[in-house]
Amino acid sequence: VLGSSVCGGGLAAWMMAGNTQASASPAQGDRLRVLFIRHGESYNNTLCKKGWGHYKKYRQPDPSLSDKGQKQVEAAAEYLATAPPVVTPLHRIYASPMTRALMTARPMATKLNIRPMVWADLYEVGGCFGGQEGSYYGEGGLTRSQMEAKFPDYHLPEDVTARGWYPRNLMKESNEHAQQRAKTIALRLKDLAMSVEGEENIAVVAHYDTIDLVLRELLDIPHTVKTHPPGAFFKHYNVAFTCVDIAASGKRTSLLFQNSASHLPKELVEWDKLGIV
Repeated sequence: VLGSSVCGGGLAAWMMAGNTQASASPAQGDRLRVLFIRHGESYNNTLCKKGWGHYKKYRQPDPSLSDKGQKQVEAAAEYLATAPPVVTPLHRIYASPMTRALMTARPMATKLNIRPMVWADLYEVGGCFGGQEGSYYGEGGLTRSQMEAKFPDYHLPEDVTARGWYPRNLMKESNEHAQQRAKTIALRLKDLAMSVEGEENIAVVAHYDTIDLVLRELLDIPHTVKTHPPGAFFKHYNVAFTCVDIAASGKRTSLLFQNSASHLPKELVEWDKLGIV
């Protein structure tokens, strides 16, 4: 399973690098703790404040963080640097290849002295697309050379190429494709858990809809995206934290807490716009 990516191969060995292989009988307390972090407020998020129509007209395929979003991620990094219980120490940080997620991971990685790893499949539902309804087109996203220039300390998998990381033929990704991608992400996380000896903590910096779909898979919530579209279950403020433990057997996931924004100053949270920004 680990070697079969929706977006392409080459991730298996990269993700397992530095890990001890799982023993045949993992110890009772062995587990992988996963801290899901939604990206900071992006330019597209600011458009939502002016209405859905305004957002659809002016959205960007791969926006950067807004000024407020940058303040949010810096505040989260400061919090993690205080070594709070439960979520630290972090041993690895995985980030979506979308610019807003890469920007979110950077101050955290700097504060914690961790080299982030780009995980191509973590992109937001819909993918890196442009255009309007009926005329969508796929964009490749940051190319390998662009990503290396903007984020030189990041570890890039083979999925990030000279043409980018997003398959243009998908145009705007369907919800059904996103659900299958979430299954792949969840299975990879379980594989990582099965490689753990003892306890390990990782952060996964991703997106509102993608985190929702992955949590559904990890927690065995029966659903289809036709009846419950992405974002219907687990909602997150920008830079909110959700934490789960995956047992080293890969067979049990426990939810520790969800959508916590207590690490952010109150003025940086849009409390009345849950699910929008």
